Amino acid sequence: MNKEEILAKSRNENKGMDIMELQSLEKASKVAAKVGMLLCCFVAVMEVAVTGQLSLGSWLIYFGILCTLFFMKYRLMKKRHELLLSIFYTMLFLLFLILFLLKLLC
Repeated sequence: MNKEEILAKSRNENKGMDIMELQSLEKASKVAAKVGMLLCCFVAVMEVAVTGQLSLGSWLIYFGILCTLFFMKYRLMKKRHELLLSIFYTMLFLLFLILFLLKLLC
């Protein structure tokens, strides 16, 4: 391969990828996850204070978001740590899903 072929191949592989945009998206995702956690805590505390019951729905949604986020990071980065976090959050998601469904049915 000559220099021009290598450059053309590199351009095609990186087409549509803006490093600044990817870094911004990563930072935004981290902030959104933290804000989501704070909102879940707020909703859970308020629901316990007002109704005396745990807010299962907010935790169900939050852990669903986290398991998806870490699974996608694992798919892109192939890091074992991301897979383990994805499995952990998936288990929490399933736990809250079961509790949520049991609460609805009983």
